Amino acid sequence: MKHTIARAAAVFAALFFMLIVWQGAFAQTSSAEPDPNARITWPPPVYVLRGAFEVRGSAFLEDMFGHFLEFRPLNDDLTPVGEAGWQPVSLPNARPVVEDVLGVWDTTVLEDGLYELRLTVLLRSGEGVISRVGPLRIENVPPPFAPVEMPSPEATAIAPPEAPTQVPVQPVGEPPRATARLNANVRAGDSTAYPIIGALMTNQAAPVVGISSTGSGWWVIALPDGRQGWVSPTVVIVTGDTTGLPAVTPPRSPAPPAAPTTAPGQPTPTSPPASGLPDAVLADVRFDRPLVSGQAFQIFLTVRNDGPVGMPSVPVACNFTPMGAFFSTEVGALGPGERRDVAITARLDFAGGINVTANCAVDVNNVVQESNEANNFFNVTTFLANP
Repeated sequence: MKHTIARAAAVFAALFFMLIVWQGAFAQTSSAEPDPNARITWPPPVYVLRGAFEVRGSAFLEDMFGHFLEFRPLNDDLTPVGEAGWQPVSLPNARPVVEDVLGVWDTTVLEDGLYELRLTVLLRSGEGVISRVGPLRIENVPPPFAPVEMPSPEATAIAPPEAPTQVPVQPVGEPPRATARLNANVRAGDSTAYPIIGALMTNQAAPVVGISSTGSGWWVIALPDGRQGWVSPTVVIVTGDTTGLPAVTPPRSPAPPAAPTTAPGQPTPTSPPASGLPDAVLADVRFDRPLVSGQAFQIFLTVRNDGPVGMPSVPVACNFTPMGAFFSTEVGALGPGERRDVAITARLDFAGGINVTANCAVDVNNVVQESNEANNFFNVTTFLANP
């Protein structure tokens, strides 16, 4: 115990010292103001995080192709840890965000320590605008001498978003309703590969009329205009009696995603010509064994380049829902018409006895311009057993 306390105290002392050094370095390198339309505004630097945490800011540039969040671990001296590199927090999103939720960072699957967070906003020109925030400290297991309370947001220069109000628990027999914990997308099917058809704002509620028959856990809700849409169980709180809800089969395959919108007065982005571009296709996803909680397994992904020109090495990743666990790797460069199988080693340390869905994508950061972005996705639902 003494050794643990001494080590934790040393880490806190090092963090405090590095905070002073970092602030001085920041003052020297911040002569150019960051673009207010491509930046993270919450959390602020030197902030303690725990649990699932909303990352807020803006991603709204004139020629934006998409945006995504990544993180990487830091040493006590704020240098990157080894060759860990940047790891995904969120899959690419083409929808503009203005001072709202950029993504949710689930810190419960990471070790406590120092991290750096970055937002990348990709432009159709191939360039990227980057906003970084660090150091940030993940502390899901506080040291024995530290208080459990989070640092007061009032002590920082940036005000936090208002916390969603607590949704009252409805008695059994009440019609089920889904209330958004944050600004949530409503989609045409039960995964993020389907196009967005609407949204639920924070604390907005909608009637629940069904649940996915695939076991993904996504709810079917009734929108105010009479249409039906799908919402992830990770972004809503469902109250009322859900027994007897019908199992609804989602559309067979996702439709191509809608083009990103533009602000009034801004030119509409034009799509690159289809000829002379690579085309990354995620053709198949499968597992090497039945999935068991706490036991390692491999995900095999078949990637193909259907374009007439070569494609550089790009990342492939799978996001398991409803727990939100990310796993990724790289697929090497592919020539025209070439295909390759790659493997990702994964483990789900979550309670079993449920169906889980692997939402997989190739070129998850949308770095490579392609003739077709709609075939970059592949979803597989399977059962996660208890040991």
